[in-house]
Amino acid sequence: MATQQQTQQQKTGASNLEYDIVAEMHELLQGNSALEQYIQDARQAGDKDAERCFQQIHDQNKQNVTELRTLLAKCIGAAQAS
Repeated sequence: MATQQQTQQQKTGASNLEYDIVAEMHELLQGNSALEQYIQDARQAGDKDAERCFQQIHDQNKQNVTELRTLLAKCIGAAQAS
């Protein structure tokens, strides 16, 4: 397994875990970009429930991005220490 992971890191420059974290952050950031439009659409439609729902999802995504950034920093720090 370690050999496979080393090969993957040689191919991409990132471990599988680093890649996974970055990929998920990318998805959340793209989602938040779309959610900003959904929030605006709900606001224009006067639908407070939809607006609140989209805003909650947006806020949770932001929190998840923050957690993923912390994990990524930890992974990078561990890789540099090795």
